[in-house]
Amino acid sequence: MQIPFSAGATLTQGFGENPQNYQQFGLNGHEGLDFIPKDADKKVYAVESGIVQEDFDDPVQGKSYGNNVVIFVPTNRRLWTYAHLAENFVKKGDRVLRGQPIGIMGSTGNTSGAHLHLGLRQTDASGNPLNINNGFKGFVDPAPAVKLLTGLEQAVLDRANAAKPWMPVNNTAALWKFAQANGLQDQQTDEIPFTHNGAQYIAQVFNKGIVYVKVGDWGNIRYIPK
Repeated sequence: MQIPFSAGATLTQGFGENPQNYQQFGLNGHEGLDFIPKDADKKVYAVESGIVQEDFDDPVQGKSYGNNVVIFVPTNRRLWTYAHLAENFVKKGDRVLRGQPIGIMGSTGNTSGAHLHLGLRQTDASGNPLNINNGFKGFVDPAPAVKLLTGLEQAVLDRANAAKPWMPVNNTAALWKFAQANGLQDQQTDEIPFTHNGAQYIAQVFNKGIVYVKVGDWGNIRYIPK
């Protein structure tokens, strides 16, 4: 599947666009990305695993984000806002996994039509937004993160999901050492080679995350929390 909609999404408004419409809110332009689904499935799926920091059920037309969910990702210090929902599926404190349905797209709040508004803020370790005076109240362009999460990381997940689930432990391997240093517990697959955009990668599934690295770039190992 794809995210934030299962069959893919069409971007209807980018970050920073239409500044004339957002000056009244103290913004230099649109503070996120607006999407509509490419098919009839209006369920919104989490783009990244995290913890529900807030769930606002406030569907009054014309009032800010309407029904919206805010999810904090401690590992990457990111705060995602999913706004204008017709319905929320989650509540504050819930642990949400990437690809989990969190609500249904709608037109609640200040909007002229049904869509998903996706916002992103960088945070400190406690989930407090940074750079709130950047002209967008701390929001940054989500496009690079969304591209990564729907591109390379989706390829990692797809390849990991297809892997066979047992092998001997190689406790001298870079991915295994990284996983142990980050508390990801036991490995669940062998190292999984795959290609993305012409580059060679290796992934490996552990109890608490999927570790991956571009071959040769051993100092830049990353992981996706499970």
